[in-house]
This record gives sequence, structure tokens and C-alpha cells, in this order.
Amino acid sequence: MAVAALPGTSDMGVYPGLRSLADLAAPGLSQTDSGVGVYPALTEPSGLVFPGPAALRSAARYAASRPGKVSFAVADGRGAVAGVAIHRTFASASLSKAMVLVAFLRQAERRGRPPTAAERESLGYMIRLSDNASADSIYAKLGDGAMRELARAARMRDFAIAGHWAGARVTAADQALFFLSLDDLTPPRYRALERDLLETVSPLQSWGIPRAARPRWRTYFKGGWRPESDTLLEHQAAYLERGRRRVAIAILTEGGTDERLGRTTQAGVARRLLAGTDGPLLTPPR
Repeated sequence: MAVAALPGTSDMGVYPGLRSLADLAAPGLSQTDSGVGVYPALTEPSGLVFPGPAALRSAARYAASRPGKVSFAVADGRGAVAGVAIHRTFASASLSKAMVLVAFLRQAERRGRPPTAAERESLGYMIRLSDNASADSIYAKLGDGAMRELARAARMRDFAIAGHWAGARVTAADQALFFLSLDDLTPPRYRALERDLLETVSPLQSWGIPRAARPRWRTYFKGGWRPESDTLLEHQAAYLERGRRRVAIAILTEGGTDERLGRTTQAGVARRLLAGTDGPLLTPPR
């Protein structure tokens, strides 16, 4: 059964304030710069059913033309992954809140204790409005161990976390695999809640992938953004459904001081990836 929207949240349009760097855990791993300043090589594009090679090449050319660091990954219903600089690591910012959501629901299932009304409210504000205080309250009940367990279940290769959700280290490949597996990772009784929250993010935060995908695709997504020294992190990842076709996209960017830069890049990459029509429809997931 679908979960009702939180009172007053559907049209609040709240844009959460960016937290200072002092409030956020410092990244624990260095970033790699593969693909910077050169035409970025695609990783195993032939493994995908959708999007096809032409769409992937178009997205790669566009990503190479954009300033700053741009990584993207696409995962399809067979679990194949392709993209540009897919294992480059970034600080997650609020992108990791989708993992916090799923990890919390898995913990609730293991303990046999459904989320309380207050916890459901916090989950709603954390995802729909990207509220940081709500994420802190949920994460305090989880800790790093629950996030690492979720990362293993999602077959993530590069995920790392030490002390705070916003300082987690993420890659485009890992986030594409995670979003592709959302329903499998979420306990069945909580899938309606997970889907409802990730599909009803505030319109003021629905730039990039959802703007490119909707209304043709049902779009379940989360974004993340924060200042990083003298530049901005702008990330998005999404799980998309259209008929029997399933695909997940993650686009991670760093560069500039204008938040519109990363969001324009996300929309441009997503439009090019979704423009292709080659490849058969996928078999529905189990």
C-alpha cells in the first residue's frame, strides 16, 4: 500500500541549506582523475542491453565537453555496467541518504520493529526535502556497519564510510548498481514506502535526471550537493522504469561554484543516454 505524503510536504518546496565543511566528515580517500582532460573511454558498453552504443558515445562526448570532473554509469536489468570514469570516487553529500533509507528499513525488518510515526516522518523529510537533521537522527540509529553491510549486498566495489553519511566515498558504478537493486535490497513490506519517497522528491530538487526522464519514465531518485573547498559537488542517481524496461543512472560531478553547472550536466548526460531506442525490451524482474 502506498504511503501517504507527509502533511504539507508536497508543495513546500523547501531547499535545505548547505552544511559547513566543519559539520561534515572529511573524506577518507583521495580522488582519482581518470578521464580528466582527455576523451573519456567507455567501460564495456557492449554489455548493456539499453542504452545502446550510440547513446553511450553521445553521452561520453557531452561529458567530455563539460567543465570539471564528470563521471557517469548506467546499469541495466542484466546487471551490466558501462560509463565514464565509473570508479572515480567522490564524497557522497546527500546522495547517500538513499542508502540510509534502505539500510534503516533493512534494520527494521531484522529487528521485527516497524518504523515509528516519528521515524517515518524523519525518513520523509530526509528523502523528499533532503533534510540533514532528519538524516542525522536516522543515521544515529544505524552507524557505519549497517551501511557497509548494505554496500556488500548491493555488490559495491568502492564504497567507504567512516563516521558520517555525508562523508561516505561513492562512485558512479556503485550508485548505479545500488539504485538498480533498490527493490531487491528493500524488504518486501517496505518497498511501497521506499518507492513512494524516492518518487516524490520535492519539485525544487527534481533537476537533472528526473527532468530528462519524466514523464516517459517512472523515476525514483536522490541527489546530493555540497561545497567542497572552492568548488561544488553535484550528484544524482536514479532508477527508471518504462514498460518492461529497467535502467539505473548515476551522474557525479565536481566543479565550479554555480550549482546550475552540475545540474545542466546531469540533464544533458541523462537526455543523451535515454534518447537511444536500440536494444530489446528487458524481461521483467523477478
